[in-house]
Amino acid sequence: MKTSFKILSIGFFLCLIYVLNSNDLFSDRSKFLNKKITDIIFEGNKNTTSEDILEMIEMRKGATLTEKMLNEDLKTLFASGNFFFIDAQAELDGEGVKIFFILKERPRVKEIEFIGADEVFPSDLREKIPVKENEIINPKKVATSKELILKKYRDEGFFMAYVKVDISEIDEDTNTVIVKFIIDEGEDIPVSKINIFGNKEIDTYEILNVLELKESGFLESGTFKESSFETDKNKIVGLLKSKGYIDAELSLDGTNWEIRWESILKKDKRVIIVNYKIVEGERYFFNGYGMSHDLSLGPDNNPLYLNKENNPPGTPKEELKPVFGTEYFLENFEFTEGDVGEVFDETKFFRDRGFVNESYSTKGYLFAQVVPRRRYVELTDSNLKSYENCESKSKSNIEECKQEFKELNIQKLRELYDKEPSLRGKKFVHVDFSIRENNLAYIENVIIKGNKKTLDRVIRRELLFKPGDLFNSTLVNRSRERIFNLGYFKEVNFNMRPGSDETKMNLIIEVLEQPTGTVSMGGGYGTITGFSIFTQLGENNLNGTGQQVNGRLEFGPIRRFFQLSWTEPWIYDKPWSLTLSMFYSSRTLNVGAASITENNNQAINERATYDRSGIGVSVGLGHRFLINWTHFHRYSPSFFTSSRPSSLVSDQVLAEVNLGWQFRSQLTNGVSYDNRDNIFNTTQGFLGQFSVDNVGQYLGGQSHFDQYNPLIEYYHTWFDYTFFGLIRSNALRRWRVVQQFRTSSVFTFERTPKYRNQDREKIPFIQVQDRLFLGGYESLRGWFFDDKYYPDEWKDGSNSRVLFTSELRFPIEPSLLWLVVFFDGGSMFEEINRAVGERKDFFNAYDQSVYDARTRNPVETYLLENYDSLSGRRLPQSRLDVNNPGRLVLSGENLALDNFRYSWGFGLRVQIPVLPLRLYFAQKIRYTGVSQRPFSFYEDDKAFQFVFGIGDLRF
Repeated sequence: MKTSFKILSIGFFLCLIYVLNSNDLFSDRSKFLNKKITDIIFEGNKNTTSEDILEMIEMRKGATLTEKMLNEDLKTLFASGNFFFIDAQAELDGEGVKIFFILKERPRVKEIEFIGADEVFPSDLREKIPVKENEIINPKKVATSKELILKKYRDEGFFMAYVKVDISEIDEDTNTVIVKFIIDEGEDIPVSKINIFGNKEIDTYEILNVLELKESGFLESGTFKESSFETDKNKIVGLLKSKGYIDAELSLDGTNWEIRWESILKKDKRVIIVNYKIVEGERYFFNGYGMSHDLSLGPDNNPLYLNKENNPPGTPKEELKPVFGTEYFLENFEFTEGDVGEVFDETKFFRDRGFVNESYSTKGYLFAQVVPRRRYVELTDSNLKSYENCESKSKSNIEECKQEFKELNIQKLRELYDKEPSLRGKKFVHVDFSIRENNLAYIENVIIKGNKKTLDRVIRRELLFKPGDLFNSTLVNRSRERIFNLGYFKEVNFNMRPGSDETKMNLIIEVLEQPTGTVSMGGGYGTITGFSIFTQLGENNLNGTGQQVNGRLEFGPIRRFFQLSWTEPWIYDKPWSLTLSMFYSSRTLNVGAASITENNNQAINERATYDRSGIGVSVGLGHRFLINWTHFHRYSPSFFTSSRPSSLVSDQVLAEVNLGWQFRSQLTNGVSYDNRDNIFNTTQGFLGQFSVDNVGQYLGGQSHFDQYNPLIEYYHTWFDYTFFGLIRSNALRRWRVVQQFRTSSVFTFERTPKYRNQDREKIPFIQVQDRLFLGGYESLRGWFFDDKYYPDEWKDGSNSRVLFTSELRFPIEPSLLWLVVFFDGGSMFEEINRAVGERKDFFNAYDQSVYDARTRNPVETYLLENYDSLSGRRLPQSRLDVNNPGRLVLSGENLALDNFRYSWGFGLRVQIPVLPLRLYFAQKIRYTGVSQRPFSFYEDDKAFQFVFGIGDLRF
């Protein structure tokens, strides 16, 4: 096959000679030139349309054919790389000329196969090589692809890998070929030994700990990667410089790697020996910072490098105003005046220098320069005296000496000389920063690369700036986060390039796309919703437009559900979204249990259940504004019916079943603020949301209430696995220990219909399906929605609910697996003044009933309300107090810690996209009100409950 490509390459030149000397157009060009073109015909093109070819050339119908036009068009077609043979012919057509292009196309790639790629993912190879499916193939692309595959294997430690390329015969019908890369991976050569030479002060094990390369052993594979070897060289130098050895380097003649036989006699296994030879140099110590602005004046007597906005031409020198004063930086640097005498950590110095640039970039001064000048002071008695005895110097040098005495902290150095003998003879580094503010930077062009499917406009509309705007690093960083949060890309990188002049820059956005379509099957489980299986089809970036289409079918013994939705996130490229959806649901509801035996100590309970089915549609609008804000609105009309009641359901449920289909009309309005850095794996940021659901009332229907839904989430990163820089590893910076704080509440208030009267006892304004429950994986881990420690009213649901949780997450693998420690709390509340019928009578008479019981049978009542009848253990709270209706009312007094239920525990979060798993062990705890020990265990229920969840069902 290589031979055939050589023939094609030679054929190009032969064809060019043929075109220039042999075809009809060139052999008698005088007959055709300077005539009007009547038609342009392309022959032989299969993969490239005639319209696309016509767009490449200058020729057009009606234009006059010139020799220059003909030559330029032939060059353009050859340069496109689509063709290996082009013949231009012509024939007279009346007074004009008809042009024929006889073409032979290069084949396109139909399919790429990687045979023998076991240790490297084919997808990784596919991304790196220039040979792509549905694109033209040529010898250069094939050769480059082969080299890149071999390089990838060398980087992974497979130095004996071999790649052969097999290209199929051309399919004449489609003009395509199949490319096969046949790979012999060879042996994986491990690192047998890493040798560190030349280090005198830095411990060898400390150096080995920062390296990516590891020696092969029981816990380490020891795979050698050439890229890791190069990275480790920089890490070693960086470690040494952070320890004060700012002249440190690696010796070229002793830093290398080599392949050897593990046993020279056997010669059965190869290993790699890695050598690093270190030159430490002297150790330096910190002696403070000095800062100033470059106030150099130009020929016009105006500042050259100070901002022009605050300092227009003619501003007196004493009135010049920089963007930032030097005090601002000195107060925020990591190195402070109190650190004089500390080891000079060059990485800390670079962070301080970068802080200056970052501060200016937030104000648009991207071209600001920070020029450091280092001055060295040797801590010797004679050297210090040369600064202390300024009066002995000549008059011209006295002032300079006094200035240096102050700037170089000579007094502090003298104290160190006297108190720290170990520092005598050491060198101290004083850094003077000179700041040049220069011009404001404006964004000239925004160039997007890497998006093959996603349209440019889908990315551009997430940007918080446009060409011509002042550069603002805060907006640039937030724009990058917004693009990543779309979920279309694995990587989003921003790079800057100089513009057409000193005030402009070009911003390059490079993205790496990932699959956005989903076809998944799985299961879900919740304490209330039960187990169900589902299948889901979706596309989150339809045809690269950002539109979302999703369908979900779910089936289980308790829940059946179908939903189909479509979302346009930007209507006419404006920050307004439109969502249309439809659904069908059927759910079996538990409404309590009743004893069907006479002996309550050995009662047999049967649950009362019925089915609730519904069908409806939804139309939603959303609008993003002020960078992180969104307001949203949704109207959801639906129809519901109750059916299949069991024998023990209440009269209220039976009445509901007899009503048949009922109409429900709901309008939702809300606003949210979201500045989370990554919505898929948040490490920092804040989410606040507040929405109001207006159900019924003026909207009609049988349900009538208002529901308020505040939600607050806050994420804080405590540290990463570098442990505040103690471990020098960029890879470990992804391993962040994050704590989530979240509170989610629902407050429901019954309202009245506006168009007709409705009997609340027969048709409740808040129906059973709208009531809230507490317990299980969905809300309060470790508790059940009918828990024995709940008030009886909670077991049938309530109108309002308050929940809060905190999760501390330790990454085991940052994108997949976390260890979690959590603390949950929750409570529910009722509008007891809205009760009707027997429930109303019970509430009204409760206090009197309790008084009567305690008066008539004080001993029996005391035992029943304070002790468990089976175990005889004392209850944590009086049953009569727990069920007091006064404690159920939503009020400031009842929003107290002793009215909540709590749990804590630990477990795992497994973030598999198709089947996210949550595995927890949760233990109930109760609030004691004692400051020394605010929480304790329930004596008869200390066991940890296993809480299992599939899917993100958390509140």
